[in-house]
Amino acid sequence: MRKAVRFPFAGRMAAGVLAIMAAGVFAFPAFGEGQGEKAVAYENLSQLLVEGNQGLKQANDNYDTNKKNYQDLMDALREEQQYMKFMAEKYEGTEEEPVYLANAEHLGSQATRLSKQLEAMGRKTQTLSVEKNVDAYTMAAQAIMNSYNQMVLNVEAKEKSVRAAESSCQAIEKKQLAGMATMSDVGEAQSQLSQERNQLASYQQRAGQLRFQLLSMLGMEDDGTVSIGAIPEPDLAAIGAVDFESDSQAAVNNNDSVKNVRHSRAGTTAEVARKAVEEQEAVGNAQKDIYAAYQGLQAARLEYQAALDGFESAQAEYQSLQRKGQAGMLSQTQYLQGEADYWNALSAKGTASMNLLQAYESYQWEVKGTSQARQ
Repeated sequence: MRKAVRFPFAGRMAAGVLAIMAAGVFAFPAFGEGQGEKAVAYENLSQLLVEGNQGLKQANDNYDTNKKNYQDLMDALREEQQYMKFMAEKYEGTEEEPVYLANAEHLGSQATRLSKQLEAMGRKTQTLSVEKNVDAYTMAAQAIMNSYNQMVLNVEAKEKSVRAAESSCQAIEKKQLAGMATMSDVGEAQSQLSQERNQLASYQQRAGQLRFQLLSMLGMEDDGTVSIGAIPEPDLAAIGAVDFESDSQAAVNNNDSVKNVRHSRAGTTAEVARKAVEEQEAVGNAQKDIYAAYQGLQAARLEYQAALDGFESAQAEYQSLQRKGQAGMLSQTQYLQGEADYWNALSAKGTASMNLLQAYESYQWEVKGTSQARQ
């Protein structure tokens, strides 16, 4: 199992969690159970970070510590992004590939924002405000919590696929014993089952890893009393009301690099000319960033609608499946496969929903400034 990405700025970790991770087994409660004494809610991430992240508290008073913590956080997100890309390549051509690619993109976008903040910090020596520090950490926590929930959702769907594959494999093995199937058929079924189990293990591992990372960021020990909440549904009305022209101008005016250039002094003719060039470049980069975020939002919106349409169709088929199952018109394998198809569609809808919310959040962060958005 890949080693956990540790956050040097996080609070004290539970030794038991590390032991479980090292063993390759990570038990995590399904989100929404609400049985824990402590709960992590998406809407309260900022508050939890302020209360539990010791490094964040220290960073507010120390520039060098602040900069190092930003670097550590960015590096952790980059490492997770690279691993997601690796998993996408591993499962290229399968239904798992887009899941890992989407998460790699989300994590990478937040790492890029932190990188820009580091660049801005390199051009000035003052400590960032408390609000900016909290926002930067919140962006990263949102991305990790989103990825965690996606992995848990995919675990649930993949468990159904494993059950269907197990039933199919058993049925084919019985047919082979009765002379109604070949050893090649059995081998193919066993191979499919093995693939499904490997993919399930992959999702479980990533869910455990992301849970560990999120709680580490929040300074919370995973002692069995913590439940991680679900990601809210995207606000389709707000997304539909997005005014790109107005937002684009706001994004430029709120961009740290643009503000730094505009507030810099220029006394001589040469300095004025250089400042004009730097401002033009900063404005151009800010415009490119907000346009990219807008394009990402529109793409996520289309993908969500497609997933929603697919789910509605799968839901109708699932209702028919249940009626046929109750009437004894289906074999166990047929029923389990139909159930797996439904859960895959449900997972696709949930993943698309979370991707859309993440795209909207990213767009809003860009509009309000790389590191100073207040939700």
